[in-house]
Amino acid sequence: MEGNDMIYPFKKDPFPGKYAYYFTNRFNDQYEVSFSRDGVNYFKVNVTFCVTNDEYENDQYVVTNHGDVYRVLNTICLIILDFYNRYPTIEEFVFSGEMRPFERENKVEVSGRTRVFLRFVKRYFRPPFWKVVQNGNFVSIYRIPKNND
Repeated sequence: MEGNDMIYPFKKDPFPGKYAYYFTNRFNDQYEVSFSRDGVNYFKVNVTFCVTNDEYENDQYVVTNHGDVYRVLNTICLIILDFYNRYPTIEEFVFSGEMRPFERENKVEVSGRTRVFLRFVKRYFRPPFWKVVQNGNFVSIYRIPKNND
Protein backbone atom coordinates (compact mmCIF):
# COMPACT_ATOMS: atom_id res chain seq x y z
CA MET A 1 0.00 0.00 0.00
CA GLU A 2 3.04 2.24 -0.17
CA GLY A 3 3.38 4.57 -3.12
CA ASN A 4 1.66 4.75 -6.46
CA ASP A 5 3.67 1.83 -7.84
CA MET A 6 1.39 -0.41 -5.79
CA ILE A 7 -1.77 0.68 -7.64
CA TYR A 8 -2.84 1.24 -11.22
CA PRO A 9 -4.24 4.62 -12.28
CA PHE A 10 -8.01 4.41 -12.63
CA LYS A 11 -10.81 6.56 -13.95
CA LYS A 12 -14.50 6.77 -13.23
CA ASP A 13 -16.96 6.32 -16.06
CA PRO A 14 -17.94 9.87 -17.09
CA PHE A 15 -21.60 8.94 -17.65
CA PRO A 16 -23.49 10.10 -14.53
CA GLY A 17 -25.84 7.11 -14.37
CA LYS A 18 -23.11 4.47 -14.65
CA TYR A 19 -21.32 3.39 -11.49
CA ALA A 20 -18.15 1.97 -13.05
CA TYR A 21 -14.41 2.51 -12.97
CA TYR A 22 -11.72 1.37 -15.37
CA PHE A 23 -8.01 0.64 -15.21
CA THR A 24 -5.40 -1.18 -17.28
CA ASN A 25 -2.61 -3.24 -15.74
CA ARG A 26 0.96 -3.39 -16.99
CA PHE A 27 0.08 -6.43 -19.12
CA ASN A 28 -2.60 -4.42 -20.95
CA ASP A 29 -5.48 -6.27 -19.28
CA GLN A 30 -8.39 -3.85 -19.04
CA TYR A 31 -10.47 -4.08 -15.88
CA GLU A 32 -13.92 -2.80 -15.06
CA VAL A 33 -15.08 -2.35 -11.47
CA SER A 34 -18.85 -1.89 -11.25
CA PHE A 35 -21.21 -0.98 -8.44
CA SER A 36 -24.90 -1.84 -8.57
CA ARG A 37 -27.54 -0.87 -6.03
CA ASP A 38 -29.25 -3.67 -4.18
CA GLY A 39 -32.88 -4.18 -5.21
CA VAL A 40 -34.13 -4.04 -1.62
CA ASN A 41 -31.66 -1.89 0.30
CA TYR A 42 -30.73 1.36 -1.48
CA PHE A 43 -27.76 1.87 0.86
CA LYS A 44 -26.18 -1.45 -0.15
CA VAL A 45 -24.16 -1.96 -3.35
CA ASN A 46 -22.78 -5.04 -5.03
CA VAL A 47 -19.20 -4.81 -6.26
CA THR A 48 -18.05 -6.73 -9.32
CA PHE A 49 -14.82 -6.58 -11.24
CA CYS A 50 -13.71 -8.31 -14.39
CA VAL A 51 -11.27 -8.23 -17.30
CA THR A 52 -12.88 -6.75 -20.41
CA ASN A 53 -10.30 -7.59 -23.10
CA ASP A 54 -11.72 -9.29 -26.21
CA GLU A 55 -9.50 -12.35 -25.72
CA TYR A 56 -11.32 -13.01 -22.42
CA GLU A 57 -14.84 -12.52 -23.78
CA ASN A 58 -15.88 -16.09 -22.91
CA ASP A 59 -14.57 -15.79 -19.35
CA GLN A 60 -14.54 -12.24 -18.05
CA TYR A 61 -13.73 -13.52 -14.53
CA VAL A 62 -10.60 -15.23 -15.83
CA VAL A 63 -7.50 -15.70 -13.69
CA THR A 64 -4.85 -13.92 -15.76
CA ASN A 65 -1.86 -15.39 -13.86
CA HIS A 66 0.24 -12.29 -14.49
CA GLY A 67 1.42 -12.12 -10.89
CA ASP A 68 -0.07 -8.70 -10.18
CA VAL A 69 -3.04 -9.73 -8.04
CA TYR A 70 -1.89 -7.52 -5.15
CA ARG A 71 -1.60 -4.44 -7.32
CA VAL A 72 -5.00 -5.18 -8.91
CA LEU A 73 -6.62 -5.64 -5.47
CA ASN A 74 -4.92 -2.49 -4.14
CA THR A 75 -6.48 -0.62 -7.05
CA ILE A 76 -9.91 -2.16 -6.47
CA CYS A 77 -9.83 -1.26 -2.76
CA LEU A 78 -8.96 2.35 -3.60
CA ILE A 79 -11.78 2.41 -6.14
CA ILE A 80 -14.23 1.23 -3.46
CA LEU A 81 -13.00 4.03 -1.19
CA ASP A 82 -13.33 6.56 -4.00
CA PHE A 83 -16.87 5.37 -4.66
CA TYR A 84 -17.69 5.72 -0.97
CA ASN A 85 -16.28 9.27 -0.94
CA ARG A 86 -18.56 10.16 -3.86
CA TYR A 87 -21.60 8.43 -2.30
CA PRO A 88 -21.11 8.62 1.48
CA THR A 89 -24.60 7.34 2.28
CA ILE A 90 -23.57 3.81 1.20
CA GLU A 91 -23.62 1.56 4.26
CA GLU A 92 -22.58 -1.79 2.78
CA PHE A 93 -20.47 -3.09 -0.10
CA VAL A 94 -20.93 -6.76 -1.03
CA PHE A 95 -18.63 -8.99 -3.07
CA SER A 96 -18.94 -12.64 -4.04
CA GLY A 97 -16.13 -14.38 -5.90
CA GLU A 98 -17.08 -16.42 -8.94
CA MET A 99 -16.55 -20.14 -8.40
CA ARG A 100 -14.06 -21.81 -10.72
CA PRO A 101 -15.20 -25.07 -12.34
CA PHE A 102 -13.23 -27.32 -9.96
CA GLU A 103 -14.71 -25.45 -6.97
CA ARG A 104 -18.22 -26.04 -8.29
CA GLU A 105 -17.49 -29.70 -8.93
CA ASN A 106 -16.12 -30.15 -5.41
CA LYS A 107 -19.02 -28.16 -3.90
CA VAL A 108 -16.67 -25.70 -2.24
CA GLU A 109 -18.60 -23.25 -0.04
CA VAL A 110 -16.19 -20.32 -0.32
CA SER A 111 -14.34 -19.63 -3.56
CA GLY A 112 -10.63 -18.95 -3.61
CA ARG A 113 -11.41 -15.52 -5.05
CA THR A 114 -13.65 -14.69 -2.11
CA ARG A 115 -10.99 -15.85 0.37
CA VAL A 116 -8.28 -13.72 -1.28
CA PHE A 117 -10.61 -10.70 -1.47
CA LEU A 118 -11.54 -11.12 2.22
CA ARG A 119 -7.91 -11.25 3.35
CA PHE A 120 -7.07 -8.23 1.26
CA VAL A 121 -9.94 -5.88 2.14
CA LYS A 122 -9.22 -6.33 5.85
CA ARG A 123 -6.05 -4.30 5.25
CA TYR A 124 -7.98 -1.32 3.91
CA PHE A 125 -11.29 -1.42 5.75
CA ARG A 126 -10.45 -1.50 9.44
CA PRO A 127 -12.21 -0.64 12.67
CA PRO A 128 -13.39 1.73 14.01
CA PHE A 129 -14.68 3.05 10.67
CA TRP A 130 -15.32 -0.24 8.86
CA LYS A 131 -16.40 -3.79 9.62
CA VAL A 132 -15.67 -6.71 7.27
CA VAL A 133 -17.89 -9.78 7.55
CA GLN A 134 -17.89 -13.05 5.62
CA ASN A 135 -21.13 -14.96 5.19
CA GLY A 136 -20.61 -18.04 3.03
CA ASN A 137 -19.24 -16.93 -0.32
CA PHE A 138 -20.10 -13.28 0.35
CA VAL A 139 -17.90 -10.57 1.84
CA SER A 140 -19.66 -7.50 3.22
CA ILE A 141 -17.85 -4.28 4.03
CA TYR A 142 -19.92 -2.14 6.40
CA ARG A 143 -19.34 1.53 7.08
CA ILE A 144 -19.60 2.09 10.83
CA PRO A 145 -21.52 5.31 11.50
CA LYS A 146 -19.91 7.98 13.63
CA ASN A 147 -21.62 8.69 16.94
CA ASN A 148 -23.12 11.91 15.55
CA ASP A 149 -24.39 10.33 12.26
